[in-house]
Amino acid sequence: MALEQTSTVDKVRENLRLQQVYNVFLHYGLDIAFERVATIALFRQKMQRWVWNLPDDLESPALPVKVRLMIEELGPTYVKVGQIVSSQASVVPPEWEEQLARLQSNVPPFPSDVVRQIIIDELGAPPEELFAVFDSDAFAAASTAQVHRATLHDGTEVVVKVQRPNIRNQMKADVGIMRNAARVLSNRSQALRAIDLSGMVDEFGSNAIRELDYTGEAYNSFRLTQNMAGIPGVHIPQIYPELSTDRVLTMEFIRGVKISNLAAIDEAGLDRKTLAQNALRAIVKQLLIDGFFHADPHPGNVLVRLGGEQAGEIAFIDTGMVGELELSQRLNIIQLLIAVTQNDVMGMASVMKSLSVPFVDKVDDKAYYKDFERTVGRAMISGGKADFGQTVNLAMDLLRRHGLRLDANLTLAIKALMQAQAIAVLLFPEGGIVADGVQMIREEALKAVTADRLYEEAKKQLTLVAREAANNLPSLSEATLGWLNQYRKGRFEVYVDTSGVAKEVQKVSQLGRQLVIALMVVGMVIGSAIATVGIGLGQFEGQYWTTISQIAVLGYIFSSLVAAVVVLRLLWRWLRGRPADKD
Repeated sequence: MALEQTSTVDKVRENLRLQQVYNVFLHYGLDIAFERVATIALFRQKMQRWVWNLPDDLESPALPVKVRLMIEELGPTYVKVGQIVSSQASVVPPEWEEQLARLQSNVPPFPSDVVRQIIIDELGAPPEELFAVFDSDAFAAASTAQVHRATLHDGTEVVVKVQRPNIRNQMKADVGIMRNAARVLSNRSQALRAIDLSGMVDEFGSNAIRELDYTGEAYNSFRLTQNMAGIPGVHIPQIYPELSTDRVLTMEFIRGVKISNLAAIDEAGLDRKTLAQNALRAIVKQLLIDGFFHADPHPGNVLVRLGGEQAGEIAFIDTGMVGELELSQRLNIIQLLIAVTQNDVMGMASVMKSLSVPFVDKVDDKAYYKDFERTVGRAMISGGKADFGQTVNLAMDLLRRHGLRLDANLTLAIKALMQAQAIAVLLFPEGGIVADGVQMIREEALKAVTADRLYEEAKKQLTLVAREAANNLPSLSEATLGWLNQYRKGRFEVYVDTSGVAKEVQKVSQLGRQLVIALMVVGMVIGSAIATVGIGLGQFEGQYWTTISQIAVLGYIFSSLVAAVVVLRLLWRWLRGRPADKD
């Protein structure tokens, strides 16, 4: 989805927001720069302790901590970027990954009176009337919204997700700033142009702004609930549409812990292997069987219920970001998994290239395959069992270096697979997408191909065909009146469009005429030549044979001239590019 064109108001908003972003970068940038010079850092720390009366043993925060604080101060858009980076644990150092992961939950909430006013504006009544109990204190705060605990009048526990005020305008301004920065940097750097930085920023901005419409999240939840009905131990929270709008979303409360909380899972006595396989099977079915998948299954969005009848049940929350894959894309990803499972380096190179599109004028295929075999092959083969996340990261980096990229949905799909792999291996190191993925695909595919499903799909396709046919038919009244009028005339008229046939017949007629002329000219040349030679060899004498011999010679000369003219004309038209059917 392309980003909206910026208006004058948007540009003014971007300029104001740009000044805020600049001030934050300047503040933290100077702090980080001073810390890198030992003499200045020591003097600065002493002055801070003296001015603020700080204890002597207080240590300065580490660089990852400062960057995380800077991102939080910059606002929700930059927090979202940090969350995306933190999900790539295989390429982020542990100390940075730990700090960036805190962005997923540790965001300051906004005041309760603002929450109350938003609910009144959106749902038409205050929360104390809509709910039996409504907790004004935020249960959790995220980059674009915060969540409050509540209880319906029938006793059902729910959570109410309320969008941050003015977040849409701020995110549009931030995305506009990022787009301008990406354009300037790309114009000055060949490397950034090669990785299509502007395209990446556009894609991120479109997805981030689309997620702010909660009606889309409600639809995603409903569709995922249907698709996950046959997967044991997997649950999608129920949405309450009568208490939801595009800025407020009321959904079932899931009492559980992050799936990465191994201590709580072990304390509850849950089987890690079962949890790992259920989570992996859910992602495999979403991605490769249904083609509609949760595109951000990081540990903060995958919870495990610890007690009660639903103990061990996995719940996928925050369905705002989803992706869709066509059948051909799903089949290619399945081939990719098989190639990784079999350590087939060149097979993986071929599949990754078929999934990609070039963003440069020319791609050197030979260099790509050679580089792929040397770089990815070493990671896949030298270490024995291939690490899926590391292997795919290397492959995607190679694609970018050779002027290739995946489209938005394929990028989301690969990212979701990598996140599912990270969760599964964390819970059960012996499993994962490489060990169990292909077998799960076979099992889920067999479940999908049943008589009932085939019947439903055939019925759906027949309905579509019938609807299209009905749309293309004339109205019943027009057709009936037309037939009655023809019946009164005593005949039925059928209109046949022969314009296309007439053109082809004309071409055949032209070809026939050309063929007759050619045969006549060839016959004249051959006949006159035979007559001339025969009379000469026979040594016939007399006025009669002399006349015949002269006629034969003249006929030979004439037919040869005609043939020469025809050949020269055809060559002239051919050299000038005239179509053959005009001869």
